[in-house]
Amino acid sequence: MSQKISYNFSLPNKLDKKALFLVLGTTLYTVARAAWPIIALMFVKREFKSWYFFAVIGVIILTTFVAKLINYFYFSYQVIDDELIIKKGWLNKSTTVVKLDKIHEVNLNQKFIHKIIGLYLVNIDTAGSSSTEIEINGIDFQKALSLKDVLTSSVETNQESTTILSEENDEAVVEDQSSDKIKISLISLIKIGLTRNYLQTFGLLIAFSFQIIDQLQDFFYKDDASVYDDIFEASYDEYLGLVGVALFFGLIAVVVIFNLARTLLTYYNYQINLKDKHLTASYGLTDSHIISVPANKVQMFQFQQNYFQKLMNLFEVKIKQVESNEDNKKKKGLIIPGANHLELNTLFNVIFSNNLIDVQNGYKPHIRVFAIKIAILCVPALVTLIVLYFTDSLLFSWIILPFFSLGSLLIYMGYKNEKMVFKDDFVILKSGIWDITTTYLPIDKIQKVSISQSYFQEKRQIGSLNLYTAAGIVTLYYYDFNILQQMVNEILYKIEKNKHSWM
Repeated sequence: MSQKISYNFSLPNKLDKKALFLVLGTTLYTVARAAWPIIALMFVKREFKSWYFFAVIGVIILTTFVAKLINYFYFSYQVIDDELIIKKGWLNKSTTVVKLDKIHEVNLNQKFIHKIIGLYLVNIDTAGSSSTEIEINGIDFQKALSLKDVLTSSVETNQESTTILSEENDEAVVEDQSSDKIKISLISLIKIGLTRNYLQTFGLLIAFSFQIIDQLQDFFYKDDASVYDDIFEASYDEYLGLVGVALFFGLIAVVVIFNLARTLLTYYNYQINLKDKHLTASYGLTDSHIISVPANKVQMFQFQQNYFQKLMNLFEVKIKQVESNEDNKKKKGLIIPGANHLELNTLFNVIFSNNLIDVQNGYKPHIRVFAIKIAILCVPALVTLIVLYFTDSLLFSWIILPFFSLGSLLIYMGYKNEKMVFKDDFVILKSGIWDITTTYLPIDKIQKVSISQSYFQEKRQIGSLNLYTAAGIVTLYYYDFNILQQMVNEILYKIEKNKHSWM
């Protein structure tokens, strides 16, 4: 049954009383994360007999708890007119004032400890910061949802309070109002989990495996022995080829299973509500998230698809905002896994009031970019050949050929897939080798354009175009210079004519 709940944010609001459990939990976590190597060493070496060791740990925990307790009691937030005001601190007081129209994203997160006590962490992202700028850690679900509505909706002349309708159950993360809804089914999540991020997961597992082996090395092997010696010896005794094949397929299975588990845990019960030029997404199993994205704050619309996903009509969508790039995990924007083509077009239409544009016919980069990449690939091949020559190992030089051929094939696939389209106030760039990425950049989000041209490019009338946005730089390498000049002139003309604001 729905109930009407009203909150007055014009007065200073405190964190929920149950947030005291968060203070205690974060204290223990902070101390444990900083001191776990010392504690582990003490237990392994059995050198913790002295009572002062426990006294020191106790003092650290108590000091950290008191500091966080002060932050809890002296933290308040309020919304006055069109400003969010955050006050915190006891001796060192600070006040943060943020204009509501500068807020780009409001995320409601519920980690495992938050789930236990029924509270949410509100993250507020604004322009001008490369990380989450404001955190309100410890308010209940309905109040967090109400605050999200106030911060992301249009600012009225006198906005002292807000009223929302919400469900009692956490299942009702998205309000039940007349609007378009997209729900990613469990089957779609399984499909996308089995077909995404192979190389990234493979690299993480390899790094993690070497870390574990090095830790075991210190405990179970002497200085003159190595765990790798045992692995090689066992491989030789049990036929190296058979062991290698088994390890290869075993690693593939681990990568796929790990990817699938991570996708299901992260994006379980994914729902997205499309209403009033807002996208509100909710997802997560162990950690729950609610992300609200105003359409006018979107800087870039991007989706990718590999061969297997194409057969299953699935896309992984990335909606990028200010500073939402891959190097900044805290502001990575909104990721929508497992959307089909119809849902993809619906998302695009809600954000840009336009349908997806056909990118079959577009401009290709100059063949010179392919030749340059092949030349770069020749460098490691030549270095390897020289090393083999000076070590009297030319007998193994044939190994270079398959690797060079594979590298050349991948470079050719990347060149073949790359194209650029400039149409309907969008710059569209398609690129990739296995995961084909299509990026839609609206020209009203472009802050700066520049064309670069080297001496050798000038002879062949080619150049590179840099498009600067609040979400990063989009670069078009080695395209026809005349086409790039026409693009720049038209982009600047449209921006000046329509008086676009990049925000």
